[in-house]
This record gives sequence, structure tokens and C-alpha cells, in this order.
Amino acid sequence: MFLKPKLNFEIGFALDRGKKRNTKPNQDSLIVLTCRGRKKLPPILVLADGMGGYAGGAAASQAIIKAYNSLYRQAATMTDFSSFSNQAITLALEEMKKQAGKDPRFRSMGSTLVAVCLLQNRLSLVNVGDSRAYRFHKGDMQQINYDHSFIGEAVRAGLLQPQEAMNHPKKNQLTQSITPSRTEIKPYFVEVPFEMNDVVLLCSDGLWGVISEPIIQSVVLELPVQKAAEKLVKLANARGGPDNISVIVARHIGAVPELPYLLQDDTLPG
Repeated sequence: MFLKPKLNFEIGFALDRGKKRNTKPNQDSLIVLTCRGRKKLPPILVLADGMGGYAGGAAASQAIIKAYNSLYRQAATMTDFSSFSNQAITLALEEMKKQAGKDPRFRSMGSTLVAVCLLQNRLSLVNVGDSRAYRFHKGDMQQINYDHSFIGEAVRAGLLQPQEAMNHPKKNQLTQSITPSRTEIKPYFVEVPFEMNDVVLLCSDGLWGVISEPIIQSVVLELPVQKAAEKLVKLANARGGPDNISVIVARHIGAVPELPYLLQDDTLPG
């Protein structure tokens, strides 16, 4: 019998308010989108870090998550992740503008975005702001997003070393975010190889702003994905947990055989 390969990824995630903000609403949001049934959409991982006051920040990050979820559930195919993401950003902005028009608490609302689409041998990424994505390939850790921030620009210009950025007084100053007050948003898009045994980590600055990259690397490479996500949150809280913490970890574990489904039988999985 012909066996049809099915892409297979292990995905873990964790979300926490952070030690110092545990009595306030969480402004971070995340979602893991996977497809069931006959549609053959690749997994999409989305993480957003809201800002603009606790109510506005939570609403902004949720607007992004809901936009991605809505479009994913409606999609029949996924041929262009950049176009899909631009649609999601536009939809989220429309919702933010609507809320800002109704409630003055939401006028300064905004959010970062980092999202990846997991494919057989590559991943597509989009980001706005300073929520990060790291790829782990053969033991090496590489940041693959583009920080839209003061320190991001300074590091790229050679004015700051990455380790200096963690304690810089302007580390939270963004040069771009998804907010209704901006007249133009220019997301960063990139595609990178993503091979068997590679890992991708998405996280908010509640993690990378507290835990050094060597420690993050050690945890991700040594633990299963769910335990790694939970461990990273615990480490951030052990360092004071000054901000909300969100983490998604995905490992490419290759293709596994899947029996082909019969089109006339709706009881069989796709």
C-alpha cells in the first residue's frame, strides 16, 4: 500500500503573567494553529506581546491571535505566508481601531508579533516589534527575526553587543509595533531552512530580556519541547519575572507514514 508522508512536529508552549505582574491581566497571547480533517494546512505558531496599559495591551495581542485563527480556519490552502500574515495584520488593525474609537483606554494599544509557518524543509517567519524567534540547527542557536527596537538598531550598527542589550535602559523602546496610531506598518519576512531535528523558539521579551541566550540554548537542546517551554518560564520568574512571559518551542521530527484517507468516508482523519 502506498504510504503518504505527513509532516510531523513536536510543539510545546507556556504562558505566564510573570512574578511581578501576577495580579494584572496578561498582555502576552499565543496560539498554535494545526489542521485536522481533509485540509492540509501547515502548522502556524503565533505570539504577540501587547502594550498600552493592561486592558489595551491584552486586547491588542488578542486581536492579532484572533485574526490569525479566523483566517486559518477559513483557508483552504497556504501558498503564501507573507500574504496571509498581511491579511491577519490588517484584520487585527481594523479591530484595534474599532476598540480605540469606542474606549479611550485603548487609544495607545498596540502589540508586537512573531509568527512562523512550519513546512517540510523550511519555515516562513513574520515579525513586527521585538518578540523573537530563534532557530537551533545542529546545536547552533541563531536569532532569525528582526528586532524593531532601539537596541536592535544599535546592535546591528555595532554600537552595542547583544549581552549589553539585556540591561540597556532603552531595551523596551520599539521602533515599530502593530498599533492603530501608525500610518504604515512594514513587517519583516524571511524564509530559512528547517530540517529534521531543527528547533524553533518564539518568545516575548519577558524571556529573552531576562535569560541569556546560552542558558536558553542549553534548555532548548536538552529538554523535550513542553518541558523546555515550562523550564524557561520558571527560569525567567526565578530571575524576578519582571514582565509577562510567553514561549513556543517546536521541533521538526521528520515525516511519519500515514494511511491515505478515502474521500467518500468522512470518519477517517485527513
